[in-house]
Amino acid sequence: MFRVVSPLIGRSVTFQDKLISVSFRGPGFDHVRLFAAIIVLLHHCRGIQYYDFRDDPLLQYSGGFLDFGRFAVITFFAISGFLVTPSLLRTGNVIDYAVHRSMRIFPALIVVVALTMLLLGPAFTTETFSSYFRDPQTYRYAKNVFTSVVDHLPGVTERPGTQLSINGSLWTLHFEVLCYILLGSIGAIGMLSRRNAVLALWCAVYAVYAAICMIPSFAAALPARISTFVGLFVYFGSGVLLYLFRERVPFSIPLASAAIALLLLALPLGGGPLTAPICLPYLMVLCGLSNLSGRVSLKKDLSYGIYLIHAPVLFAFSLTFPGVHTWWIGAVVVVLLTSILAYASWVFVERPALNKKKAAAVWVQRRIGTLMQTLVGRPPTRATGRDDGFPARTD
Repeated sequence: MFRVVSPLIGRSVTFQDKLISVSFRGPGFDHVRLFAAIIVLLHHCRGIQYYDFRDDPLLQYSGGFLDFGRFAVITFFAISGFLVTPSLLRTGNVIDYAVHRSMRIFPALIVVVALTMLLLGPAFTTETFSSYFRDPQTYRYAKNVFTSVVDHLPGVTERPGTQLSINGSLWTLHFEVLCYILLGSIGAIGMLSRRNAVLALWCAVYAVYAAICMIPSFAAALPARISTFVGLFVYFGSGVLLYLFRERVPFSIPLASAAIALLLLALPLGGGPLTAPICLPYLMVLCGLSNLSGRVSLKKDLSYGIYLIHAPVLFAFSLTFPGVHTWWIGAVVVVLLTSILAYASWVFVERPALNKKKAAAVWVQRRIGTLMQTLVGRPPTRATGRDDGFPARTD
């Protein structure tokens, strides 16, 4: 049996073959996010043993379209689109939305980047302590705080002349922020309440995405940054649409089975770009809405911490134990250390920041109101927005 919480009648609904209504408070979203974070971690740990990324089994099965790391990333984007839409749609308060998103992303990111730059880098650099901190590259690494990716720190090499990427996972945050900005812009102009217009926009993005994946000359004509953004927003947008059309989407086991079968058939035949943006978000949201994880609830949301922290931990492990070439041995150590650090991140950084997100939004509203009063001579508007649809747990 599956159970979901209905937003229409405000109670749990239990049934065997059909999820008859949809809620952004589904019991399984924390589990799906944690699963995706661990998949990314394991995908990167395979690099200990398999230096060629093409050894990924899913990449081989899908004809080079999708590897396990990418699968986990698009899972994050699809679920994020589904979970952040309700509060923005309900309140229309873009300022609250922006503040709440920032309070989720940046506090932990700032701490991880700072500790990596100030502790991990000096511990593994081949340069002297003073040379490391005089090198401008050290401080360029701080640009990661603004989701502008800088991969390297001075003197941190695997062998002479070969720089190591310290935290390659951070690249996705830049595009996640862009997705939030685009969704906020759609909300600001009132388009989010016109779901057919959002559907038309998504169809245009979907067509561009399919052309990028299937027409090499078209992909070559676009900047790589645009192609990457389109390739992630199409999944984020699918999550948005699944919420906007929630009462019309038939979430059911037969349809989920059909989606899985379609993916399994399409991926090896080159049909991934056409089927994945529709099937994968549907399946991930369905898992989030269901009680597939049973009665085990997550009191701590470690998914974001694991995503942020695992790459520096893997980097440190690889340099400390260069003789280890069995990936699952490294994975056991990295999972253990990363989970401990992610727990600390949740307890001491993420949860305290989330507990202050509403107060921070009110403060920003008041500052903006004061500024507007100064500029146009009008009294500031009292902040009243709420963001009950925030995806991360705050308990």
